[in-house]
Amino acid sequence: MKKEKKRVPRRNTLFFKYFANTMAIIVVTIVAIAVVFLIFLANYWTGTSVDNLQRNVLSVSNTAGDLFKSGKAERENAESNLILCNSLTMVSNAIDADVFMTNLNGDIILCKDLLNSNMEVVNQGECVIHEGFTMPQRILLSTGVDGYYTMDTLDGLYDDLSIVVGTGIYYNNSCIGYIYAVTSVSSGLGPYISGMTRMFFGASVISIVVALIMAYIFSYGLTKPLQDMARITHQYARGDFSQRIKFRGNNEITDLAKALNEMAESLAVLEDSRKSFVANVSHELKTPMTSIGGFIDGILDGTIKEEESKFYLKIVSKEVKRLSTLVVTMLTLSKIEAGEAELKHSDTDMNNLLFNALLSFEKSIDESKIQIQGFEDLPAVKIKADEKMLYQVAYNLFDNAVKFTNEGGKIIVKMEDEPTKVTVYISNTGRGISKEELTRVFERFYKVDKSRSEHVMGVGLGLNLAKNIVELHGGEIHVTSVENELTTFSFWIPKK
Repeated sequence: MKKEKKRVPRRNTLFFKYFANTMAIIVVTIVAIAVVFLIFLANYWTGTSVDNLQRNVLSVSNTAGDLFKSGKAERENAESNLILCNSLTMVSNAIDADVFMTNLNGDIILCKDLLNSNMEVVNQGECVIHEGFTMPQRILLSTGVDGYYTMDTLDGLYDDLSIVVGTGIYYNNSCIGYIYAVTSVSSGLGPYISGMTRMFFGASVISIVVALIMAYIFSYGLTKPLQDMARITHQYARGDFSQRIKFRGNNEITDLAKALNEMAESLAVLEDSRKSFVANVSHELKTPMTSIGGFIDGILDGTIKEEESKFYLKIVSKEVKRLSTLVVTMLTLSKIEAGEAELKHSDTDMNNLLFNALLSFEKSIDESKIQIQGFEDLPAVKIKADEKMLYQVAYNLFDNAVKFTNEGGKIIVKMEDEPTKVTVYISNTGRGISKEELTRVFERFYKVDKSRSEHVMGVGLGLNLAKNIVELHGGEIHVTSVENELTTFSFWIPKK
């Protein structure tokens, strides 16, 4: 039975997360604005309603006060009642509120419901709505000349919570009654909020649509470079470093894109160096091994005569030494990189060190008729350093100089003795090094233009090893070159 492959759930993309989060923030923001907006509307409507009610109850209060000045304050006075009820009716209709008058005990004595549409008193002056109702003492005690308002149902007189606004009726500086105006919160605030909510909802829908489009564009623009980076880095993982990430702007994402491009360039250079190193090392190992094997086999099977064996054994010895040097160099570099190399400081005579290193190339110097200059002017300098490692630096620099000096050319040695350091200069005439190659000569496995050095053997490790040893001592190494004239390698080492 075939085993069913486990299905991996699709992960949420970064684009979806950005888009969803942005939309969630927009929706939450609109809801928060809506809540604040509704609270503001409710407070605004309440304040406006209270102001409107207060103005009108004051107007009715003034009218009632004028009537009481005439002495017609009794309820049975038809003319006075008609005028007051008419005023209460007009104000009630104008502000859509229940406006009525009470005595000092809180009994309702006049209201808008005592008149019909023809302005005639009905029900024999009895209000079926307010009859028998007495204004609660808490309301009466709070009502004064400056006006008063509260939210109340007046002990069940009204079904809904209502705004109650009242003021006193004053005659000869004494309160003789009260005027109250009552309007329902739900019947007034409800339609007002409903209308404003419809407008807000319409504006919100348009805003959300616009925000939806903008969030999509923003999320896509933000994640597109990341998608490109992911795609291109997959190519890097497969060993293809030819692609580069395109970017615009100057932000964290473009910094990441730049870093990835720089990494790709470095990896491409490293890959080229690795391929070159493998090819060079393979060649450097194969050629001497083939020669060694061939010469030894020839000696053993008698192909090479016994009197000639010594000559070929010298060649074998030379090739073995070259192989040994290559292996030692690679091991030394590995130790330095791993942090395992330990400096064994001792009193080091720089003159003797440079002279002994140069003697190793005496035969090559004589064959190429190279002139050596500067040794006679070198100051006597002794420093604390690892003599064997510094010898390797001098050996590698002289090896490089001898290889690239033109026949009949010159190698010039110079040394500067300073209070805290000593600087060595090794210069040679020849074709020199181009500006493009100057920045790479200390790279591992790098070799100068092959057309300039077809006769030169090596895998491009000598200068890199010299650089690592000098830096391990706390110094620096540099190179300058004028093509077809002079190339100078210099390094300085601290005396302590």
